[in-house]
Amino acid sequence: MNAKRRFLAVIALLAFFTSVSTISLAGEGKKGHAHIWSYEGETGPNRWGELSPEFTLCSEGKTQSPIDITGGAKGDIKDLVFRYSETPQIEIVNNGHTIQINYGEGSAVTVNGEEYELKQFHFHTPSEHTLKGNYRDMELHLVHKNKEGKLAVVGVFIKKGGNNKALDKFWANMPKEADTKTEVRASFNAAELLPADKGYYRYAGSLTTPPCSESVVWLVLKDPIEVSGAQVEAFRKIFDNNNRPVQPINEREVIIKD
Repeated sequence: MNAKRRFLAVIALLAFFTSVSTISLAGEGKKGHAHIWSYEGETGPNRWGELSPEFTLCSEGKTQSPIDITGGAKGDIKDLVFRYSETPQIEIVNNGHTIQINYGEGSAVTVNGEEYELKQFHFHTPSEHTLKGNYRDMELHLVHKNKEGKLAVVGVFIKKGGNNKALDKFWANMPKEADTKTEVRASFNAAELLPADKGYYRYAGSLTTPPCSESVVWLVLKDPIEVSGAQVEAFRKIFDNNNRPVQPINEREVIIKD
């Protein structure tokens, strides 16, 4: 190989490692309660409330999520207004429970006139919410926070169908080990993960993972997006059945916006 070819090869390698890098989060991921709960066995959902005093709501809360959505009533609520902007870099985290994508500043959803900034999104398989008792293949949760620290989560059902090109950038770089993250220099807009029709179900709920904090505004979009069967299986090789069972709806009302 002559000097020019060697130079070009070195440049190519440098470009690759600059665009995609994997970083260990060992230590960071183990702060707090990240690893004392799971989705099965002695530390599974039925035992979450017993694992820490901070998790009491997981067993005693009255507005827990997810729920089975059956029916609902049309209410005086406004359309969701998504103002998502493009991010030049993607941070993909394996936190030991799901694949989470941390999002840059400047993107938000407006809910009945109140703005919530997009912080991160992540995935569950199968879906956590059900429709008349039926699960979808996966579910996407886009987590937003307003200036007062209150949360609004947009849930998007995912079903098997055609290949989802928007997810290719994540799926190709999902960290397989817990407490690691991959940084990818690639432009992406979270709006690519939303269905065309933004009709939704709204209800008062909670986080679906410990500490199961309540007072979360849930906005579950009615229409699903599609991913290929291969994309579902690729996720399941890392996280299989990372969904909390549905919780009692109690006295809550589900409001429908077409």
